[in-house]
Amino acid sequence: MARDAKQTPAKKEFHCPYCDEEVQQANLPWCQACGVKLTYCQKCGQPVAKDKTVCPHCGAKFSSK
Repeated sequence: MARDAKQTPAKKEFHCPYCDEEVQQANLPWCQACGVKLTYCQKCGQPVAKDKTVCPHCGAKFSSK
C-alpha cells in the first residue's frame, strides 16, 4: 500500500518593510539584511514599518504610544 503523502504547510515568508529582503528569523528585533529595527503586527505577525498606523498585510490598526 502506498503511504499517504502528508502535505507540509507552506513556509510563511516575512519581508523587511525597508529593504524588502526576506527576514530569515522572524523573532529578531532587527532585519538581518539591513540592520533596521523591526516592529511586528500584533495580529498577523508580519514586520511593519514603524511609522505605519495600519498593517499593510492584514489591516489591523496600531494604537499610538
